[in-house]
Parts: sequence; structure tokens; C-alpha cells
Amino acid sequence: MGFVQHIKFTFMQQEFKYADLLDDDVFKLVFGRESSKDVMIEFLNQVIDDRTIVDLDFMDKEMKSEDRTKKDSIYDMFCRTDDGSRIIVEVQRRKQPFYPERTLYYSTFQIQHQVDSGAGEYDFLPVYVINILNFNLDINADNPEVKTEYRIYEKYNHGLLTDKLTFIFLELKKFNKTAGEINGNVLEGIYYCMKHMPTLNNRPDGLDHDVFRKIFEVSELLNMDEETRSKVIHKMTTERDLRNQMAYARKEAIEEGMAEGRAEGRAKGIVEGRAEGRAEGRAEGRAEGRAEGSRDKAIEIARNLKTMGMAIEDIAKIVGLDTEVVDSL
Repeated sequence: MGFVQHIKFTFMQQEFKYADLLDDDVFKLVFGRESSKDVMIEFLNQVIDDRTIVDLDFMDKEMKSEDRTKKDSIYDMFCRTDDGSRIIVEVQRRKQPFYPERTLYYSTFQIQHQVDSGAGEYDFLPVYVINILNFNLDINADNPEVKTEYRIYEKYNHGLLTDKLTFIFLELKKFNKTAGEINGNVLEGIYYCMKHMPTLNNRPDGLDHDVFRKIFEVSELLNMDEETRSKVIHKMTTERDLRNQMAYARKEAIEEGMAEGRAEGRAKGIVEGRAEGRAEGRAEGRAEGRAEGSRDKAIEIARNLKTMGMAIEDIAKIVGLDTEVVDSL
């Protein structure tokens, strides 16, 4: 390990002992390897309840569209089970518009790639899309369950059209149990690990199953090879800096908006000489101040992320600006 890497690792060790499993790249680095395949099999068997997976192969995560004018598909993880079923795993930290449509689009690649051109039959093996989310879906707003499963059903009698396509969503924001409340539930223990791993110093007493011992073993920074550890540390550092910048931007925008709102409210109230004028001015001023301050901070964060090499489309989604604005910075 080089001197600079050693300093960075020492600093990270003071703050983190385990990898952040809600980062898509970190999730792939930790679980998308042959050495931790048994953990991935256990996780999939806990999530998929209509089949038992004995073995799996990690496959190429990039799928090319037949039409060059259309989007390609790059999965966070793609694997094929021992019976040939296809499983796509996506990890998403921040809310994105049209996320259900995105996961539907991804599934179509694995259907198309199983049916040869000119084939007389459309017989393909099941495709599962598992989405690990650190936000709540709007379509599940009234559903308290962490795990929801979607298939294609008839509208009125709810008959199943086909068992070849399944979408599973794990909304971890809805999981609020402590380690002591899990009581041996393996799936809930996995939820806990994914949600809390970077804040832990040791494996909690309530997580005694062998799969948890393996998760903590492969997630510990000290147990990783130098290349993997360096990538994980870089991703966690970038995410921490981004969270800090966004939190600071929100705080400063609110403070600036409130200050400008009070000033404009007083000025308008004096001119109009009425109490309702002061109230209206303060309200309008706060809103305008927050909006202006938020945009300035969004531009500042976008500029920093662009300097760090993040893709323009990803930056635009994070800060809420148009891609043209981010590209021009």
C-alpha cells in the first residue's frame, strides 16, 4: 500500500470499519465475487420464495440494445442460477424519477436475449429483477412492508398471466428494527446489515447466523485485497463528502432564505403599513430566498461533482438541475 493510500485508509479506519453496502459499486465489489458467492445465494434464497438456488454464475452486467438509438442496460449485478433463471440486482441509494419504468426496461433485455431470431417458440426461463432501495416508492406509499413483489396479473380476477417475470422491491427506509428485535429472521438481519453496516464497529449479538458472520467478514475493510479496499474507500469518501455538501447546502439555503425573507417582509410591511403586508412579504421572501439559495448551492455541488469525474446525467439527478446546466459548468 502506497503512503497516500495508507494515510487515506488510516483516516477511514477511524470512521469506518465496514463497507457501505448501499453503494452500488461497493455492493458489487463485496458480493459479486466468487469468494462471497455463498452469501449472495443465501440472500437470493431469502428474497425469492418460489425456487431454491443451489448455485449461480456471475454474468456480464452490460446488455447492448439491438437498436443503436436506444439505451443500453448496465446492471449492478447480473447472475444466472443453476436452473438457468436470470436474476438482475439493482442497488439505488437516491430516489429517481420513473424508477418502476426503468426496472421494467432492464427486464426486457434478459427476455430478448433468451429468444433466438427466427425461433418458433417464445419459451424463456424466469427473469427476476431485485431492487434494493434506500428510498420509498410512490406506488408503495401506503404499504408498510419492506418487501413487495410484482407480477403481471389480470385486472379483475387477478389471475397470473405468466410466472416468467417478477419484480421485487426492498425499501430499506421502511425497516426500523434494532438488531435485538430481529430474533433470528435471516432476511431482516440482511436488511439490518445493508442499512447499518458503515455505522457499526462489531457484529451485534442478535446476528448469530453463519451468513451474518460471512457478511461481516467480507465487508470488513481490513479483510479486502488492496485494490478492492482502495476502490471501496474512494467510493465511501466520495459519498460522505457528497452528503456533507448537500446537508450544508440545505442548511445554508434555509438560513439565507429566512434572512432575506425577513428583510423583504419588513420592507414591504413598512411600505404597505399593514400587518398582512409584513406576513405576505416574509412568506414570499422566504420562498424566493430558499429557491435562489438552493439553486446556487446545487450549482456549487454540481461543479464539485463534475470535478470529481461523476457522469453529468448522474449529477443532474442528484442536484435537480438540467443536464445542459451541469454540462455548461
